[in-house]
Amino acid sequence: MAGIDRLAGEQEHATGARAFGLMLALIAAVVLGVNAAAIRLSPVSERTFDGRTVATKWTLASAGAPAGGVVAIGDSSGNFAVDTDVLEERLGVEARNYCTYGRFLNLGAGWFLDQALEAAEAPPSVVLVVMGSRTFALEADGFTFASIPAPLGGWADRIPFVALPMAEALQFTAARLFPLYAQHRSFEGGIRKGLWQIDGSRLPIRPGGTSVLPRAYPNGVAPFAEKVLGEIAAMGDGPIPSDRDRAAMVGLARAAEEIGFDLVFVDGPVWEGLAVREEHRAFLTEVHGFMDELCDGSERVHRLPGGLQVFQKEVMENPFHLTGAAASVFTAELADRLGELGLPR
Repeated sequence: MAGIDRLAGEQEHATGARAFGLMLALIAAVVLGVNAAAIRLSPVSERTFDGRTVATKWTLASAGAPAGGVVAIGDSSGNFAVDTDVLEERLGVEARNYCTYGRFLNLGAGWFLDQALEAAEAPPSVVLVVMGSRTFALEADGFTFASIPAPLGGWADRIPFVALPMAEALQFTAARLFPLYAQHRSFEGGIRKGLWQIDGSRLPIRPGGTSVLPRAYPNGVAPFAEKVLGEIAAMGDGPIPSDRDRAAMVGLARAAEEIGFDLVFVDGPVWEGLAVREEHRAFLTEVHGFMDELCDGSERVHRLPGGLQVFQKEVMENPFHLTGAAASVFTAELADRLGELGLPR
């Protein structure tokens, strides 16, 4: 048979520029329409534990920081370790925990503070920046930052006054306009595996913002610590903290001076087995060195006195996450050390 048999009645048509343009417009309309529908739905990211934590903390921050109180921003080590009930009992002021995840770095943590201050009647007395060592070895991009419900644009006008590079601003915009692209794994899980709802009781978040880890996973602590040491080593000869983190930390210090609160850098809890590793000690020495430079330049900026608070793996999920009972111990010691600084004023 010469050639390919054609279906009965099939005809060929010439494709002109107008027809091609209409086809592209139709494709664009379908893509934008489907993504617009996805945006109007409850965001799929909120149907994951990570997304739920971010959304909850953003809502809490949007209610405004407690005037004259204590607030915590930072990574997941602070999310699980800073017990606002214990802080309030020990310090006699209101406390809120806006800590989320290390992947947002100091820059993203600052956005939560900015949101809380914008809605506050008066600034808090103390802002704690709680970070585990691993956070200072992480990187982020515009897709990462877009999972924080911060408004699009105006980066340098909000704390910590650090603008996103053009490429990351475009990533942020794409993530917001095309959630099916940016959150494709979440949508896929929802469609194929029915992962549309999560059981919040498995990882409760208290009204003050403290996430409660119900149980420990000691077998995973040591392997995770080795991963962290690898991430630290991968930084090579670059500055520690990174240039991005340095700029954000400077911005946080500037906000403390301009707004009139005390900024306190706090080491998150750490597994005792990681704390004694020389690579980890050397890494933190450099991080602390930069913090101390900021402290020397301002009476409003402090580093929490005392060494690391270390814990056994039997009360941890990974080298930085504490169970609820251990978090109470960490926070009680944190409150005592704030007292050594004479804070809150």
